[in-house]
Amino acid sequence: MEYFNYAYDHGHIQFSQYIYRIGTYHYNWHPEIEILVVLQGAVEVCHDSEYTNLGVNDIIMLPPQCGHATLALEPDTIAMVLHLHPTMLAQYEAVFRQSTFFLATDTATRDLPIYVALREQLGCLILALATMERDKSSRDNLGKGQARCNPSNAWIDRPNLRIEHLFLQVLETLTTILLPHTHEPQGNPVALQQEATFEKMITYIDKHYKEAIALGDIATIGGYTESYASQFFKRQLGISFKTYVLRMRLREAAVQLVNTKQQVVDIANQCGFSDVKAFNTAFRKHFHTTPSEYRRIATQVERQTMMDNWKEYIAVDDETIGQRLKAYVADVATLKGDQVHEQSLSLATVQQIKSQLEDALTTLAKVCPLDKM
Repeated sequence: MEYFNYAYDHGHIQFSQYIYRIGTYHYNWHPEIEILVVLQGAVEVCHDSEYTNLGVNDIIMLPPQCGHATLALEPDTIAMVLHLHPTMLAQYEAVFRQSTFFLATDTATRDLPIYVALREQLGCLILALATMERDKSSRDNLGKGQARCNPSNAWIDRPNLRIEHLFLQVLETLTTILLPHTHEPQGNPVALQQEATFEKMITYIDKHYKEAIALGDIATIGGYTESYASQFFKRQLGISFKTYVLRMRLREAAVQLVNTKQQVVDIANQCGFSDVKAFNTAFRKHFHTTPSEYRRIATQVERQTMMDNWKEYIAVDDETIGQRLKAYVADVATLKGDQVHEQSLSLATVQQIKSQLEDALTTLAKVCPLDKM
């Protein structure tokens, strides 16, 4: 089985791209730019002291070293992600060497032509990667009785002009979108040290969130008072320590609801909730449905996935996701067709006016011949 999860590193072009089901609530902090497109469902992204809600076709663009975490707001929420190092943009626009940015679409902007084009380009890129990897797998397994299982991250083993052409299109569109939104970061000399401390706090929570965990525990890790630790945590991620722990527990509970047949009360206890009533209340508040209904809806979905490093990657032959990617390509074709149609209408209008003027001049010449004027 092949999965949407690829890495390309040849010459001056390096990037990775994947499609995954947004599952376990997990803090991310990495040196790459992240472009996330919601293919299905809805998601909340916590970042830089605030949070952003995204729906289907929304795009969020996160700068490097931006701590963030995602929470699916609906069952079976799926996203497509592109990671690229900032040098990919900086080699063409020097401003990206020292600038930062943030951008997210919403209902008012997601269907602007520039974002429609970006979704199409990202869709074409990952489909081309899938085709290239599948062709390679077919060659490797020619004459063998069974197909090779795709590794957790498929490295494209040789340069490919088609892939690089598509990636450079994405790069050009990203540059056009992001340039007006870049600004100088307002950091300080201890920023990196604080990020490292925060990483230690998050690592501790990731290991102990099912237990009785207190703010004092992570305050000790950072050498802070509880008051400062609380402010520091919210400043780093945009939500409180208590809320982060709650979401970790809720996300784990959601995973167990879908993947086990345990009773709701047992899942609540295992995930760190004091009782099933508190669990039901918190679950309904965040997912807008009951745990039992969430389980019913989610288990109706049949989807081939693969878990690796906190991510649940989607299979290449998934029909729903394949249709979504092809729809992005069709959207741009329709948009271009509309533009051509508008241009044709404009030309037709000019021709019509020209014809009407010629008829008027002919009529005028008959009524008032030139030799009588």
